[in-house]
Amino acid sequence: MAAPFAHDSDAPDGVVLVHGWTGTPAHLRMLGGALADSGFAVNAPLLPGHGTRVEDLAGFGWRDWTRAVVASAQQVIEAGRRLHLVGLSMGGAICLLVAPVMGAASVTTINAPMKVYSRRMWVAPLFRGSGRVLEEPPRVPPDAEALPYFQQYEGSPVGSIADLQDLMRAARRNLGAVTCPALVIQSGSDETVRPESGRIIYSGISSTDKTLMWLDQSRHNALVDVERDLIHDAVLGRISHAR
Repeated sequence: MAAPFAHDSDAPDGVVLVHGWTGTPAHLRMLGGALADSGFAVNAPLLPGHGTRVEDLAGFGWRDWTRAVVASAQQVIEAGRRLHLVGLSMGGAICLLVAPVMGAASVTTINAPMKVYSRRMWVAPLFRGSGRVLEEPPRVPPDAEALPYFQQYEGSPVGSIADLQDLMRAARRNLGAVTCPALVIQSGSDETVRPESGRIIYSGISSTDKTLMWLDQSRHNALVDVERDLIHDAVLGRISHAR
C-alpha cells in the first residue's frame, strides 16, 4: 500500500500525486483511484527515504525529493500529456516549486506548509544532519475505510526537519513564479500547518485562475479524513477546468 503506484490511460492529461514528509503514496491512493476512474493517467512516486525505515529519511534532503517529482513530471510530458500536479503537505510545497519549471497545466496544494506549529523548526538548523529519531504518538484514522491507507512514519530524524524548513522557504520565495491555474486547499483545523498557510499561498501565487478552498472538519492529513470526497470532487473539477 505504501509503494508508488500508477494508473495508465489514453487520456491527454496526466496527474502526478505527491505525498508529504514522513508520509507515503498510500495517503494518495483514494484520490488516485477517483482520478483514474475519471480517465486520467496517474503517477504517485515514493519520495527518497520514505516508505522503508524512518532512519532512512536522514540520508536525503529536499532537493532529492524535488528531483523525484521532476522525474515523474518528465514522464508525463514525454508521454505527450498535459501535466497536472497535486501535493499533500510537503508534497504541495514541492509542486509549487516544480509547476513553473515543468510548465504544469494546473497545480493543487492540500495543507501545504508555509508556516507550522512545531517549535522544533526554530532549532532545526542546530541539528542538521542528525539521525536521531524523534518519536511521535500514533495517528488514528477517522474511519475504517481510511485505515488501510494510514501508512506513514510515526516519527522523524531530527536532522531532516532542517531540510523541510529549507523546502518551505524555497517554495515561499517561488510563489510568484506560479502562473498556472491553481487550487489551494486548507484545513481550518490543521494541527500541523498553520491555516494561514493557505492564504499565503493563494495571495502569493501569480495565477489569475485560482481558488482557495477551506475544509471545516479535516485535520492535516485531509486525504484520509472525513472530507476526502469533497477534495476528490474539487481536484477533479480543477483539472477538468484547466484542460
